[in-house]
Amino acid sequence: MRTLQISIITFILLFIGCQKPIPQKGIWSGSITIAENKKLPFQMSLDLNTDSSCGYFINGNEITQIPEIELQNDSLTFIFSEYRAAMRGIWDGKEWRGKFYRFRADTTWNEFTASPMLRQKVKDTTDIRGVSLAGKFHAYIKTPKGIDSSNIANFWMKNDSIYGTLIAPDGDYGLLVGIQRGNKVTLARFTGWQAYLMELELNGESWNGRLISRIGNPMEFILTPQRKIYTRLNPERITTMIAPKAQFTFFGTTSTGEIISSADEKFKNKVLLIDIMGTWCHNCIDAAPLLQQLYLEYQKEGLEVIGLSFEISDNIEIAKKNLSLFQKRYGITYNVLFCGNTKEENVRQKLHAQLKNFYGYPTTLFVDRKGIVKEIHVGFKGPGSGEIYQEQIQQYYEIIRKLLK
Repeated sequence: MRTLQISIITFILLFIGCQKPIPQKGIWSGSITIAENKKLPFQMSLDLNTDSSCGYFINGNEITQIPEIELQNDSLTFIFSEYRAAMRGIWDGKEWRGKFYRFRADTTWNEFTASPMLRQKVKDTTDIRGVSLAGKFHAYIKTPKGIDSSNIANFWMKNDSIYGTLIAPDGDYGLLVGIQRGNKVTLARFTGWQAYLMELELNGESWNGRLISRIGNPMEFILTPQRKIYTRLNPERITTMIAPKAQFTFFGTTSTGEIISSADEKFKNKVLLIDIMGTWCHNCIDAAPLLQQLYLEYQKEGLEVIGLSFEISDNIEIAKKNLSLFQKRYGITYNVLFCGNTKEENVRQKLHAQLKNFYGYPTTLFVDRKGIVKEIHVGFKGPGSGEIYQEQIQQYYEIIRKLLK
């Protein structure tokens, strides 16, 4: 009996010893199981060679950095502190298997697997017979209250792939990438923050669509082609100052613990770009590089950029960590202030007393040298919106130049 036990232990030790170690650098592909038991594909690049492991998710030509990576023996963990989420898995010699957790009062999880791409896979190319998805569309989304017609969509082809996104009044859904097979299109996006699988099917001149997320029921919609797209906003979707001639006031804590407020001397007689945001918000992440570029170009002419960050957690230490990660990741040198959590009570106290119909992150206020809010821009449309993104950048530049004059 003792001999049998020794043999079993020896076999286990030999098996563990023969197991291939986790690859230190390269491109990985995987999938995460989302609602309706659908498999959402994803791709990422990892470098685990250094003491500070790094990596990013790949969506077409767009990359999203993985904030924190922890590797201990065969255990690999991605931490998304800003979003209060994590991917935790074990390397079994061939695959990294585990669960994506979204930590809330009702924590949810999704299973995933990923493995290194040892050789370039044969690409599944687009095969269009008839009508291409590429173009501009009005989007009509089915909701419990009826049809929401305030959304638009933009798609285009590049090489053999279809790119594009849905665009809501408060921002876009991020760049989705996929292929078209005849009259059907499948597009995907995974960034840790976001997990979307979009399925579309041609129906006459329109497209019937479904957007499937990590959990919950799919969002159903219809796309109708349009040469020119525009949003249909109802009055409740227009954000304004309650007192138009009053100055917008703010205060908050930096990642280093400094308290900064609108009354500080440094903001007097300056043009202010105030970005109401959160480090968990993907549209805010898309906006950050533009705001930093504007700050670098026009600071000497009197521009100050301030981020007012409302975080998922009210813990000041977690918030300071998240702000620090955010600023480091995007090279942010302007002030980003923690203004409390996203709960209604805090947001009402900090914002609703000054802003009518505040509803979207980010919301950007353009303030003149006298402290008067001249423009309010709700949401931000990122690179996934195509030329709409470029038009928006130009709009920001025009507003800032006008205020600086």
